[in-house]
Amino acid sequence: MLLSSSRLTKATTPLITTLLAIILTAGCSDGSDEFFAEVAEPPPPQRQLSGCADTDSCAPNPLLEIGGERPAQVQIPSDYDPTTRYPLVIVLHGYGASGRLQALYLGLIPRVDEKQYVLVYPNGTENAVGNRFWNATPACCADAAAAEDNDGVDYSQIDDVAYIRSLIEEAAATYSIDTSHVGLFGHSNGGFMALRLACEASDLVTSVVSLAGSTFADAASCAPATFPVSVLTIHGDLDETILYTGGEILGEAYPGAVETTERFASLGGCDVPNSMMQAQVDVAAGIEGAETTVLAYPDCAEGVEVELWTIVDGPHAPFPWEPTALDAFVDWMLEH
Repeated sequence: MLLSSSRLTKATTPLITTLLAIILTAGCSDGSDEFFAEVAEPPPPQRQLSGCADTDSCAPNPLLEIGGERPAQVQIPSDYDPTTRYPLVIVLHGYGASGRLQALYLGLIPRVDEKQYVLVYPNGTENAVGNRFWNATPACCADAAAAEDNDGVDYSQIDDVAYIRSLIEEAAATYSIDTSHVGLFGHSNGGFMALRLACEASDLVTSVVSLAGSTFADAASCAPATFPVSVLTIHGDLDETILYTGGEILGEAYPGAVETTERFASLGGCDVPNSMMQAQVDVAAGIEGAETTVLAYPDCAEGVEVELWTIVDGPHAPFPWEPTALDAFVDWMLEH
């Protein structure tokens, strides 16, 4: 049944009045009216690592070993103050090396006092012939360690991700750690391991430096991180052990330095197509001039940087280093 014009007017008057009130209110609004306010984006998730520094319970003279049945050695500044929060650096050695040897090679031990950080240097699993390794990716290096044993041992079940995560958590519980600055520095097999942790421990790790390392052959094996990690990859283009352009180890593939870095740049929200060359730097003292090119990826997520340093004519294990380069590696970790 149709309404008469008078009844229609009476029925619609309250609605019209309400709409006019809203429009007039909007015209006079200062932009803060909740009715028209834009929906605010939720704040980014925060890393949840906590420790004794959060409860003012750090001991002034802590033990310098953590890890329980798989002990790792620790070095703290000689003037360690439990009321000061220190960045945490964990160094991951290459195949056949040790934590302490790797820390010395990279100049990390003598810089603990100068740069003021807590250094942890663990050891990977030792195979039957005495070579220590990390179970990082299918290419590197559990299968290589098992092949040396020649007794059918399966090292692929070793969970080194869980082990290093536990070291980070124990370090935070034992020492006064700035949990917003947790860096990993890995060489070769240790570089593979550090980059895997950038995929699987981004809730704890904030920066990774990989020297002559690589990552999974399948990009899907490194899921998008909840918390983007700053990544610096360093690789000699004449590396004959872990090839700069990528290769295989015992039939298992690994990507080259450029592809590896681009993947982490993408995960870090960087503008990968518009990467930019920066000024070259002098890294290897045995190579004349500023031999290392620096490729940076712009417009990353807030607080994130991703770079590839290519040591032109550089080998797998450059030596001697330019002291300023070792300072730069440490500074890069501590700044992120």
